[in-house]
Amino acid sequence: MITSMTITDQIRGSAPFVYEGDFAAGVRQAAQLGYDGVELHLADPDRADREGLAGALKDHGVVLTAVGTGRAYVNDGLSITDPDPVGRQAAVARLERFLAFAGQFGAKIIVGCMRGNAASPDELPAALERLGQSMEHLDRIAGNEGVSVVFEPINRYENNFLCTMAEISGFIQACGLRHTGLLADTFHMNIEEADLFASIRANAANIQYVHVADSNRRYPGQGHLPVAAVLKELHAAGYEGVLSAECLPWPGKEEAAAGWLHAVKAITASF
Repeated sequence: MITSMTITDQIRGSAPFVYEGDFAAGVRQAAQLGYDGVELHLADPDRADREGLAGALKDHGVVLTAVGTGRAYVNDGLSITDPDPVGRQAAVARLERFLAFAGQFGAKIIVGCMRGNAASPDELPAALERLGQSMEHLDRIAGNEGVSVVFEPINRYENNFLCTMAEISGFIQACGLRHTGLLADTFHMNIEEADLFASIRANAANIQYVHVADSNRRYPGQGHLPVAAVLKELHAAGYEGVLSAECLPWPGKEEAAAGWLHAVKAITASF
């Protein structure tokens, strides 16, 4: 399996990233710690130093595994289910640029909180319809760019619909999305899945990317989630892709990055 360190240019509030600052420097630190790749989080890909990032990846033998898009929602309020057509188109256009950016590096893009929230239970059908239209459009572009989208179930306290892996898998199937898969996040799964292991087995065919954190969103071993058993279940189900350190920078960024890698390598050494 491939290990990936989360990096962002700026942490706002309680965000699950273990490196903050210049992307090239983040790539260097990931390589020094022993990570295989990095997962990049930013609000707008047009603001990224692509040349500097490409050089750092090449120099340090690190791959860009995925590009997270949630900062566009958190920082700029962009949502692909926005009832306002102008706002919704701005969000879709931002994701189109994310797809082009990811395509340059052979990376996936993550769609999570950019789906937004339904204003009320009565609004949910309309929100799902808008989401379907947006994702069908983006899925076609992803195919043209040679990029995969991974759709992340997020717990109910952050997003109020499509919170489980089965719900995301059903949505992907209903919309006929050919270039979109499922992102399994152990922190969100611990909140939303009635049975983590059964959920992994039931959705194994769709899982294309994995975020790993403990029950308290710290690195594995700091909470009560049986992370070792979960990763073993993923391996038994045939998953051999990226394991990404999307966890809180506790007790500090470098300590979290190193602690996560040590814990995950110890678990996966027998795979």
